[in-house]
Amino acid sequence: MAPQSAKMKLDHTAALVTSWAAPLYEHGPAAAFVDQLDLSNGQELLARCHDVCPWYGEVIRDRKNFLRHCIQRELTTRAEQCQVVILAAGVSPLALELLLSQRDRVTKVIEVDIAGMPEKHRLYAAVAPDLADRIACVTADITTAGFSAGMLKAEGGYQPDAPTIVLFEGISYYITEAQLRHAMGVFRSTKQQNVIILEHLLPCALVNEARRSIPSGIFRTIGAYAGVSNIRCYSRGHVESLFRSLRGSNVRHYSSTDMERVRNDKPRRFVEDGDGWIGCAVGAV
Repeated sequence: MAPQSAKMKLDHTAALVTSWAAPLYEHGPAAAFVDQLDLSNGQELLARCHDVCPWYGEVIRDRKNFLRHCIQRELTTRAEQCQVVILAAGVSPLALELLLSQRDRVTKVIEVDIAGMPEKHRLYAAVAPDLADRIACVTADITTAGFSAGMLKAEGGYQPDAPTIVLFEGISYYITEAQLRHAMGVFRSTKQQNVIILEHLLPCALVNEARRSIPSGIFRTIGAYAGVSNIRCYSRGHVESLFRSLRGSNVRHYSSTDMERVRNDKPRRFVEDGDGWIGCAVGAV
């Protein structure tokens, strides 16, 4: 019997988030993909975050489920096929989920991250060979001036004139506003045919006082591992200004309450908007 190949070893934070999200991936190629990830580096960090908030995994699963829901809704309500771009894609198997559920509506999924992309595509080829050729894994830093539509076209087959759905998950926490605006601007279209889904953290002042210690404690714990001390937050008004700077329109805002409702039918922990600290904006650019 041939020996099994070694699993893909993740860093502390990637292993943490994947450990939280893993219950979402119980069947099919997405489950097979996650099974090939070595999450051992995240166990100590997971335990420390558990001490801050033992149910934080529910927050992550609500978020990931909601963002998938947003993309699927955009795909099913459009007359034309779309390409999907996932920035700071990490090791999420979202591309597989979209191609499995919306195979006829997605022309291609282009994933971008600064590391791990060749290894990730090899895993795709191993667990879903019939889908892997419709996923491009591009190694790039979206915070640099070199990140452009031309670069994405050359490296990932991006079609600048095709309708596009772009996901920013988690990355707005860690980059500057100028870097975020630049990355969003790469996808601006003359006919506003593209959609940006921007997930973001809310400023502390907009979170109920009794809940503020949860996100601050979680990100302080993660930051100690990742060497990140400056977490960036955006109010709805601030997000609106980002879209306006790109001549964006039709911006819709969602809260942790909305995210929880989509996964659990009704809010349990986030009954009012101020109970949560995560927002999501969907707008045309």
